[in-house]
Amino acid sequence: MCGLAGRFHPATLPDAAGWRSRAGALLAHRGPDGSGCYRDERCELVHRRLALIDRTSTGRQPMSNEDGSVLVVYNGEIYNHPELRADLQRRGHVFRGTSDTEVLPHLYEEYGQGVADRLRGIFAFAIYDRSRRRLLLVRDRYGVKPLFYARVDGQWVFASEIKAITALPSFRPALDRQACYDFLGLGYVPEPATGFANIFALSPGNTLTVTPEGHRMTGYHTVDPTPDAFATLDATVDALEARLQETVKSQAVADVPVAALLSGGIDSSLVVAAHRRASGSATATFNVRFPDPRHDETTVAHAVATHCGTEHHTIDCRERSLTPDALLDLVRHFDQPFADTSYIPMYCVSAAVREQSIVCALSGDGGDEVFGGYSSFWRANRLAQLMAAPPWVLGALRAGGRRLSPWTEDLGRQIAKAAALAEAGRRDPAALLAGLANYLSEDQKAALVAPAARDGLLPSERLFQGYPASGRNGIETLSRQITKSLFSVSLPSDMLRKVDMMSMRASIEVRVPLLDDDLVALGLALPHRLKTDGRRGKLALRALARRWLPASVARHPKHGFTIPLDVMTPPALPTALDDLLLGNDARTRPFVDRGTVRQWLRAFAAGRSGRSGAAISREGLYQRVFMLLSLELWLRDHGLTW
Repeated sequence: MCGLAGRFHPATLPDAAGWRSRAGALLAHRGPDGSGCYRDERCELVHRRLALIDRTSTGRQPMSNEDGSVLVVYNGEIYNHPELRADLQRRGHVFRGTSDTEVLPHLYEEYGQGVADRLRGIFAFAIYDRSRRRLLLVRDRYGVKPLFYARVDGQWVFASEIKAITALPSFRPALDRQACYDFLGLGYVPEPATGFANIFALSPGNTLTVTPEGHRMTGYHTVDPTPDAFATLDATVDALEARLQETVKSQAVADVPVAALLSGGIDSSLVVAAHRRASGSATATFNVRFPDPRHDETTVAHAVATHCGTEHHTIDCRERSLTPDALLDLVRHFDQPFADTSYIPMYCVSAAVREQSIVCALSGDGGDEVFGGYSSFWRANRLAQLMAAPPWVLGALRAGGRRLSPWTEDLGRQIAKAAALAEAGRRDPAALLAGLANYLSEDQKAALVAPAARDGLLPSERLFQGYPASGRNGIETLSRQITKSLFSVSLPSDMLRKVDMMSMRASIEVRVPLLDDDLVALGLALPHRLKTDGRRGKLALRALARRWLPASVARHPKHGFTIPLDVMTPPALPTALDDLLLGNDARTRPFVDRGTVRQWLRAFAAGRSGRSGAAISREGLYQRVFMLLSLELWLRDHGLTW
């Protein structure tokens, strides 16, 4: 796992004094083991190396083919590189070392822009073809590894992190109001937007080709669930058992020790168990302890570690409490608005792994998207029933839920929200999918943002592909569209972005076996009934857990990586938040409702003494406060105004 950056112009590259060294320094955390660069009249390449495979000098980048006509800078791991290497050698290609990176320039010589079709792994890379004056940018199928780009003064600038692009002397930041408005609902900016109007994320499963004739974006992979109506649970689990062991075995290959992040959930527990079965050896495992039993899964993580015989480490997040300045630095590290607060424990566990001199770890990320783990899947059953109910029933439920909220809190909120989602789904299926993804509804966003500031902006449902409002198999169609939305919107823009940015800030690589192509294909073929029974999700993974793990683990309900943020953050944070968000110099002040912001901040501060936000759930309150904080800091850092 590494960091890359570069500039390309098909005619003549303009000067950018000092940019190469600044970009390398800004990406140093992604590759503390070495650096490399290249420059000619059309292209400049920068690389920072985290050495996991071929740690010798033959693994350095930029890397080229035999005659130096094709160069590559690359971030990721190619798990089928031994097979690709053997085939290329039979075709006459000569290799200098054993790095997985080295297959890329040779594959490009054979297959040109079709190189990505042959790769199995997680990757983002740039290939510079000197003789054709061509730049090729490639990103993996699901967006595990990031790649951003911009066009500045006729040149194409790209990097693993946005900070290396904004460091270009001639870059002038511009605000994308629509992307930031979407952020206020989702808690993240949906790709390919970034918050900057002039910087974009290369979408998963896409390539960007730049030549003297122009540029072209090409998709080489799409996620398309195709449920098998005849699938059975037993046959699915048999296939899952074999594929998961094979996948974990291939992804645990490195020239350094490989650990595992063990949250205590089904996904990470199965990855640890598969590693033990596939390798026959123990590994180091890490989990985070939270100072609230409703969020803490340490007991389950210990049960898995004991069962699998791992060398287990429990990281107490309270002992690693961050100062206000350190917390704000984490927020700023994303280079764009981002408010999924689970990045805090993600960084804590990543830093702890690095402190043990381990630079590679396996995680369970992707299991919820692939196998139906989110509540949206089992809520789909009830939503389908509600959408078939008479309008007066939905109206009564919505009103009743609101009246219950002051006394039952979560129950009242959930009843009212379910009725509202069903009403939205009857009008527009895409609105239902957006409602399942948003923290703030369109009405709540409209109440927060002044009318003039949101003039001309569109609702977030445009990001979600709708589904047929009628049909013989409505629940299956709804489930299929939920899966597609997760893969296209939240997985690359939220979940994988968080894991990459926080793990690489700590200079470790995190691999995601459950997003292996074969396992994803297995999950995409599952019918809805093999994802959820209407009460729990991930039925196939739970069935495998019953074979491999203690019964208590298989029965363990989904927690997610939510955290008791109000009691974990520094005591001085509420005061810092007041200064940042309510001060006269607040960048968000001109366009957000100050009364609403003040109410949120008071409720957040009250949470430290155990009081609740009443009409807003505890997690919903964290989300609101950190959305505003992230947007405020980003606007300040780049001198932007709404």
